[in-house]
Amino acid sequence: MKLRTVVNELACDAIWPARQELLNANVLLTPEYGSTTSDDMLFVRLCRLEDWESGAVHVGERQLLLVHVGPDMPEDAAPSGDVVLIAHPSCYEDLRALFLDLPSRIAVLELLRERMFNAFLGSYDLTQFARRSSEVLGNPVIILNSDQRVLATAGEFPEDALDVQEVLEQGYISEMVNADMEADGIITGVRRAHHSILAFSARYARSWVTSMVYFHHLEMGRFDVMEKDRKISGIDLELIDYASQLAGILIDRLGLAGERVGFGSSVLHDLVSGGFVNEETMRAQLMVTHLPLEGSYVMMALSGQRGADRDYLSRVGTIVARTVRNCLWCVEDGLLCVLVPVGRGDAVGFDDYARAMRRVGSNSALVSALENNGLFAYVSEPFDEVGRAGTRLEECRLLMEVAAPSAHGRVCYFWENRFGALAAAAGTPERIEMMLDKRVVAMADYDREHGTSYLETAIMSVRYPGSPAEAAAALSVHRNTYFYRMNKVRELFFIDLKDGEDRLALSFSAQVMEAARR
Repeated sequence: MKLRTVVNELACDAIWPARQELLNANVLLTPEYGSTTSDDMLFVRLCRLEDWESGAVHVGERQLLLVHVGPDMPEDAAPSGDVVLIAHPSCYEDLRALFLDLPSRIAVLELLRERMFNAFLGSYDLTQFARRSSEVLGNPVIILNSDQRVLATAGEFPEDALDVQEVLEQGYISEMVNADMEADGIITGVRRAHHSILAFSARYARSWVTSMVYFHHLEMGRFDVMEKDRKISGIDLELIDYASQLAGILIDRLGLAGERVGFGSSVLHDLVSGGFVNEETMRAQLMVTHLPLEGSYVMMALSGQRGADRDYLSRVGTIVARTVRNCLWCVEDGLLCVLVPVGRGDAVGFDDYARAMRRVGSNSALVSALENNGLFAYVSEPFDEVGRAGTRLEECRLLMEVAAPSAHGRVCYFWENRFGALAAAAGTPERIEMMLDKRVVAMADYDREHGTSYLETAIMSVRYPGSPAEAAAALSVHRNTYFYRMNKVRELFFIDLKDGEDRLALSFSAQVMEAARR
């Protein structure tokens, strides 16, 4: 039991420790006349103020002294060493009786800690742990991550607690509720104290315990308990601290801590998975991120490192976040997903493609990060409604099936591989076959059988329109060879590449066939 729990269980009116860290000490209890010492445990003794002031009671090795000063704390008291002054309304004899009864309470605490640990061992996710920990605590529980997202709840919350019901419905702590807690000093107090605090909110007429969830000294979220079904004691506060430590292990293991501690954006996770209950909640949560709420966006999926786990992708996510300003990222199904704002267009026409390529492909820091980590980026069509992020992520997945990253470095754009994506979306070979111009198919078959390069030549003609010299250079052939092949394309396969329709049929069919081969 911690000393803080001891003074809470004694219901002291005021305490004055010589050092604040004494309150976090793990202690055993002994009568005030005991003198037992131990090398591995700090013992607590209780004595009167007059005995301490007269020097009749000394603090022994591995001992801590609780000094009863009566109902009021003396103004000139100055504890030092391992001494804590406590003000209590009861007389010393009654306080001593309460003190001697505490060892039985320690036994209760140890039993509850064991039950809480078993609840942790038997839980494979936070929902199970929330339910089982709520049963141990005897009160409703809410577990949040660092992005204020509700990860799990358990217990029956009052139906007339509209603020709580709103949080449960939306899946996030609202800005109003969070602002109220900040204004009341609850969040600041818990962070400063590094332990749970029971606070009564006059605004909502109810008491809550707020405990920060830490893992490896990182703040992973909160473990909140409502005082509803059973009065919360000092032992409960220590038990809640223990439960929050166990919750931190689960949050870390499941990768749910949130973007603020490098685990990816909970908001983006809900965007791509359809987790928001309504657009109002979505907009409210987006407002607390650094994502611009006007302009266009692209989704970007990063892949390439075989067998990459969540921890690896999370580390890459923090790197990407430093190279791409104001983006949101999360890890979904083995992919690093990034929502990238590309700004607002000033042109009359559609300039989102150009702005997206400047934002992503021309970002040297991002490209270097991709190269250094063996990753490729697959970029969706631009869009201006963030609610479509999930659909655009599916475009990225489709693009991964058809794109050839080496053709344009490590960044692949959907709009440059649109025909191949259509082929992948078509699904069956029969449907793909329906999309192909059979003249182009015949050309591909001829090249395969005779070792010629008519289809490649035709493709270069489309890629470099009106520039035979560039097309010939791309093919590494003489201009005369290029013209010879072009005449043969028209003669053998009845395709006139001066005709716009034939050029479109060739380009479309060639990309579809290339995608179908992958």
